[in-house]
Amino acid sequence: MKILNKIWGISLLAVMLIMSAPNKTLAQQEGEYISDQEFYDELEPYGTWIEDPQYGTVWVPDVEENFRPYATRGYWAMTNYGNTWVSEYPWGWATFHYGRWHFDNYYGWEWVPGNEWAPAWVTWRDGGGYYGWAPMEPGTTFEASIDDSYSVPNDYWVFAPYAYINYTNVYNYYVPYIRVRYIIRNTHWMRNRVTYNNHWYNAGPRREEIQRYSHRPVRVYNINNVSRPSRITVSNNTINLYRPTVKHNTNARPARVVDGAAYKQQNPAHRIANTDNRRGTVYNATNAAKLAETAKTSTPDSRLVRISTNVDGRGAANPGRPQRPAVATRDEAGNEGRTNRPAITGDTRQQRAIDRQQGVVQRDQIREQQQKAREQQAEQQRQQLDQLRQQQQTDRQHRASRDAAESQQKEQAQQQRQQVLEQQRQQQQEQQRQQQQVREQQEQQRKQQQVQEQQQVREQHRQQQDQQRQQQQEQQRQQQQQAREQQRQQQEQQRQQQEQQRQQQQEQQRQQQQQAREQQRQQQEQQRQQQQQQQPRDAHRGTRN
Repeated sequence: MKILNKIWGISLLAVMLIMSAPNKTLAQQEGEYISDQEFYDELEPYGTWIEDPQYGTVWVPDVEENFRPYATRGYWAMTNYGNTWVSEYPWGWATFHYGRWHFDNYYGWEWVPGNEWAPAWVTWRDGGGYYGWAPMEPGTTFEASIDDSYSVPNDYWVFAPYAYINYTNVYNYYVPYIRVRYIIRNTHWMRNRVTYNNHWYNAGPRREEIQRYSHRPVRVYNINNVSRPSRITVSNNTINLYRPTVKHNTNARPARVVDGAAYKQQNPAHRIANTDNRRGTVYNATNAAKLAETAKTSTPDSRLVRISTNVDGRGAANPGRPQRPAVATRDEAGNEGRTNRPAITGDTRQQRAIDRQQGVVQRDQIREQQQKAREQQAEQQRQQLDQLRQQQQTDRQHRASRDAAESQQKEQAQQQRQQVLEQQRQQQQEQQRQQQQVREQQEQQRKQQQVQEQQQVREQHRQQQDQQRQQQQEQQRQQQQQAREQQRQQQEQQRQQQEQQRQQQQEQQRQQQQQAREQQRQQQEQQRQQQQQQQPRDAHRGTRN
């Protein structure tokens, strides 16, 4: 009897688990609800909130020197929503799936918060063997981003060869910034849509296209909603991502926000943003640290920093402002229905303080690792350069064998010519730079030797001048000799041409004279024949008479 009861109990428990499973799946698909305030709280340890005159409250991250949104420390993964950006930053769940990015000439890349989730807020281009993507400007919809009239600055674009778009190290195959403006000319807007849960997204390259170009299967990942803000993780076929539904709260605001216009006016020489002809947008970490220190110092300048004392129960210095409203959250136990989010407790505030301290430590670690990361990246780029050329050549051969269209072959030929010209120009610039460095080193050595042994330096200098003079004289002599040889060859060619022309003229005159004599002979022969014919007639007429 006891055994039967155990079997009955196990069966009943299994039935209950099966019945509750659909509810849990539905909850995971919907995600929990938060307000804008969570953006302000969770991103504060990793950057600085600024009041922008055009876009309102924006966030400037503490990042590496070569940071670009949807390019640095991340990669593309295929999901049911299309190509989804998987960021390695702990704040990537927010800034690459909500809101928009904008490049400010002073503060650099700024993130403008938004309430709608997407696999990535980017626009895509395709052509010439490359996929390209760029962050969408604030206020731009997916519909507007694929219109022919939509304009994107060159600094925003990132391009990678077809075959490597879904590689986790796709950053090793990015096209150098100096070639971006040439590649854009051979591309067109990509308008691939994906509709999911009554929403459509700009999905980017299709899975079938990527598989055809890469010659390997493309995995499609499932997105699993996690219950708290965290770094995006991938396990097997699942991307674990914090993806709440965000509701706008007019009372939400950062704990501290810097007046962007006032700070810029007071610190005109401390620009965080810069542009480089070879690297595109550049981030000045030193000036960014000064901005962060201005915002987070214990005694902030009230002319530059505004402090909010009534956010998430931090204080009540402004009793006229209402407290942050409670928002709904997902039932962690998988039960049906939703409950209100509990009030912020002391443990929660302590945990957030710990998280912020950890964020400061992480920023320090990032700054310490920046130099190593730049050196490693430069080394990787050098190592991958030859491999990239070979792989690009292989890709072009595969595409040529698959696509026999004459128009694409012309584009590839044009692209190759541009690459060769660009490489030659870069090599020339590099040689000039190296020559300049060599000259500078020689000058420094000459000055040091002059202080130590002036007489020896003068003698060496005189010898060098003599050698240079001899070399110049030798070069001039060779050039003059070459010029004389070229002049002699030209004169010889002209003489030969004149001789040929003279012979041709003589031959033509001879032929003309011969033709004239032949015509004269024929005329005389005709006259003689006519005379012979005329004599019998005259004799016959005389006989008749």
